Amino acid sequence: MLTDVASIRVIAYFPCQLSAETGSRRDVPAGWHVTDGLNDLALQPYGQRLLDELLASMPRPTVEISGGPEVLRVAGEEVDASLLPTTSAGAWQVVSARISLWNVDCGLLCVTYELPDGIIGVTGDVVADVAPPVQRMVPAVTRLLRAVLPAPVGADEVFVLWANTTFAVRVGPGCDPARRRAIAEALTPDGVDCTPDGARDGVLRVGSHTTAVVSDFGSRTGLLLSRLTGVHHVCWAAALRYDAVLSAELSQIDPGRADVSMSVLEEQAKRILTGYHRIRLFRLGYSSVEAHLDAAGGTVWNALEQQWKFRLVLTTLDERLDFVRTLHQQLVGRLQDRRSRLLNELVLAFTFLNIFAIVLAALTFVALPSLDAGLLASMIGLVMLLVNLSAYLAFRRKINDPGRNLRA
Repeated sequence: MLTDVASIRVIAYFPCQLSAETGSRRDVPAGWHVTDGLNDLALQPYGQRLLDELLASMPRPTVEISGGPEVLRVAGEEVDASLLPTTSAGAWQVVSARISLWNVDCGLLCVTYELPDGIIGVTGDVVADVAPPVQRMVPAVTRLLRAVLPAPVGADEVFVLWANTTFAVRVGPGCDPARRRAIAEALTPDGVDCTPDGARDGVLRVGSHTTAVVSDFGSRTGLLLSRLTGVHHVCWAAALRYDAVLSAELSQIDPGRADVSMSVLEEQAKRILTGYHRIRLFRLGYSSVEAHLDAAGGTVWNALEQQWKFRLVLTTLDERLDFVRTLHQQLVGRLQDRRSRLLNELVLAFTFLNIFAIVLAALTFVALPSLDAGLLASMIGLVMLLVNLSAYLAFRRKINDPGRNLRA
């Protein structure tokens, strides 16, 4: 089936969650450099000033380190053997590696391997032979990222979320398009063709993993697929991270609790507002990407979005965000209502006590010094106290009993 294949490369993606401190750092460690994100997003050929403004609001890498196998080495140590897979056909050769921090509180390790030439003859299913070694790399990648990323001391919030691959297949220049499509379908049988119109240097296919069949590994078509695939992995990681944060916040909201204090709700409101700000910035940034991609980039972007059902993930994220905000607002409203009823009771109590004090003072002022007059004043004062107390209770029930007010 793959007789026309000259060589195969596999790009292994490892999206990771970052701690809040790591994701917000803007100082650049030694050996790192700031990127403008143009290598990942195939944007329209706008002017530089407009590109700078657009990139400030889109998902993009802000800091990265890239190179060869040295990227996988920590502080002079040898590369972990788990990061250099060996299968029955032989060892994989590292072509390039990149660790990047993104402005959506996530990171990405992307490693490109040259597969051994004999791997096609060893197995009839290259995907089945490649996927397990990539999955086994996750623990080693997690250790690497925790050692390399500028995370706070003792932080354990940097971890790899999953592993996925893109296959880059090089064929001879004379390989006809139908044959290229057959090769791409063999490697990604559950996918759809997303080759941009007019592309002559490759065939692209998107499924549970992606495949590019090209005549040159450096062709724009193949690089377009691998880069936009990486962007989507990061966006998926960001969406799932934000969804997990909202789920944790929901678990702390118990509508049945009657002893929740306003200070607790205010602290929770601060967290919800911070999360709302981050999530809405992410959503707006993601939504603006497609509008500014060129025609080829838009074709690949739409295929990735549809095949990976990312819109459903975003819809779920939006619904959970609205639910958290609405539920919290209702809890705050309920607590404020309870406070208002208490305040009404205090106002009523002080009002009727003041009335009683005024009446008692008036009676005492006009009372004669005789015993009968003093006794009469005392009796009148007691009656006035009972009248005030009865009136207070009546008004209290009328004002502070919501059910009674509704029935009225």
